[in-house]
Amino acid sequence: QRVAEDVVKREHQILLGQGVYADQMALAAVDPRTHFIKALVGGVDYRKSQYNRATQALRQPGSAFKPFVYYTAFASGRYAPDSTVSDTPVSYPDGYEYYSPQNYDGSFSGPISIRHALEVSRNVPAVRVGQDIGLNKVIDVCRTIGIKSPIEPVISLPLGAVDLTPLEMASAFATFASNGWHSEPTLIVQVTDSTGNVLLDNTPKPQLVLDPWAAASLNDVLRGVIDRGTATSARLDRPAAGKTGTTSSERDIWFVGYVPQLSVAVWVGNDDYTPVGKGATGGTFVAPVWRDFMMEVLRGVPVENFRPASDFPRP
Repeated sequence: QRVAEDVVKREHQILLGQGVYADQMALAAVDPRTHFIKALVGGVDYRKSQYNRATQALRQPGSAFKPFVYYTAFASGRYAPDSTVSDTPVSYPDGYEYYSPQNYDGSFSGPISIRHALEVSRNVPAVRVGQDIGLNKVIDVCRTIGIKSPIEPVISLPLGAVDLTPLEMASAFATFASNGWHSEPTLIVQVTDSTGNVLLDNTPKPQLVLDPWAAASLNDVLRGVIDRGTATSARLDRPAAGKTGTTSSERDIWFVGYVPQLSVAVWVGNDDYTPVGKGATGGTFVAPVWRDFMMEVLRGVPVENFRPASDFPRP
């Protein structure tokens, strides 16, 4: 918790110096093995604002939402990391008009593997896959791994057209990190009275709620995001997986990432929803914040590998 508070304070000053106009930052850290909450920072300065953005601020995750879509695709048994999807212009009827998803740079790259589409964060393939597998199935997955915020099955949902909290993101990604084992995230392990009687016992009771092959496949693809994709600035001295998020209006920039022992979400933005600056992306500005926090808290923690998908039967 102390490291998280120090990192948020320090990195916020660095971001301001780099021309990111954001008055706030929040961080949530969850242990995938227990779903114990290890750190929560709700803002840059508690004396100036007691509002806890880590647990209360509902913000759009942008592309950091795509892993929920691709996990659902893998769990359907119809897609694998190397399945080909189409990154070509497409339009969907949406009310009285049509919705035509665009990529961040306005270009299209034709047939592309899911692995590469997620590494470089292409939007069109995510929308196509979302339509193919059904957005209600994606919402079901979100509910299964503890996301309680309202979610509507709008066509742009795969691009993060939903409001979630940093703690919801960190906790959901923790379930991917554990190959599908989930507990309720908790701040309090146990409460006893003065004589030692246990009044509240939150010992984790993890349940396997996701398909382990699909979760392991997603972990493998999200490692590529850090190794050679939009989040190379998040690289650690150990295997790590994660996803950048940048909303189209640049109001919210995110990085959510994990190692097998810790899942951490970092959000940067303004309370009044003003943009944080042209061209400000989660990969450029937030991934380094996540990296600095991880480097510090994982010092002396043994390096662990993610289990490969080949350990599990494919659905």
